[in-house]
Amino acid sequence: MKKLLLIINLHSGKAVIGEYIAEMLDFYSKKDYDISVYCSQGRGYIEKRIADVGSEYNNIIVCGGDGSFNEAVNGVMKLKTKPVLGYVPCGSTNDFANTIGIPTDIYDAYVTALEGNSFKIDVGKFENKYFSYVAGFGLFTNLSYDTDQNIKNLLGYQAYVLKGISELSAIKNYNMRVEYDEGVIEDNFIVGLVTNSNRIAGIDMNLSADYSDGLFEVLLIKTPNILTVMPTIVNALIDHNFNNDYMYYFKTSSVKFSSTNKVFWTIDGESGGGHKDVNISVKKRAIVIKI
Repeated sequence: MKKLLLIINLHSGKAVIGEYIAEMLDFYSKKDYDISVYCSQGRGYIEKRIADVGSEYNNIIVCGGDGSFNEAVNGVMKLKTKPVLGYVPCGSTNDFANTIGIPTDIYDAYVTALEGNSFKIDVGKFENKYFSYVAGFGLFTNLSYDTDQNIKNLLGYQAYVLKGISELSAIKNYNMRVEYDEGVIEDNFIVGLVTNSNRIAGIDMNLSADYSDGLFEVLLIKTPNILTVMPTIVNALIDHNFNNDYMYYFKTSSVKFSSTNKVFWTIDGESGGGHKDVNISVKKRAIVIKI
């Protein structure tokens, strides 16, 4: 009998996943799986559980938000033999699921998590951590973990918009040296993104991401000389016009960011801590997931 590890974050998003547990177990049992079920007990639990016992299973399915999936990716990357990973998205924005085509309807998602097509995806390495779809710094990148969960549950994507507006009055400037496959950039930035996703914080970025080409997309937004330039930058993002005087956009398999002061990063919607130097690389087609 095949073995399935099911890990559930009961508190993700609006906490509705608990209503589906019985029917999920019934569905997986009918597929002749021996199922082990665990409920997350806090940050780090999912990663540790998978790292400790994941190699004993054929399939791992995680129910939660982008942060839960990030923990699952970090846990799987610690295993020599990596099981097939399934994801039932039930968070506030579900950026990774939306961008890669995993259903956000819970019934469709838990079926797909076991019976979908197997697909190898690239994984980003951020120092000693891994991420599935984005590492970033600067304006708005902290919204996911800085916005109160109750507000996100009530307002959804609009909660990020409101939080973002409140940050406009305190735009920070980051002087960075950026080394990548094809060159070096030194400039001042208000935003930096290293991503394998077309959707970030609920916003469709349309960055032409390819999830298994061994390359991540990098978008750097320069510090505007005057605040009146901000509408031009926002319009360029909305129009997906990354070829302009206010941005750098390129693809790379590795990138190093250096600064004289600590810069605080976000990894898959969770805090990545403060760093003066950050090395980011791509682990090509490192994990198999169901989509």
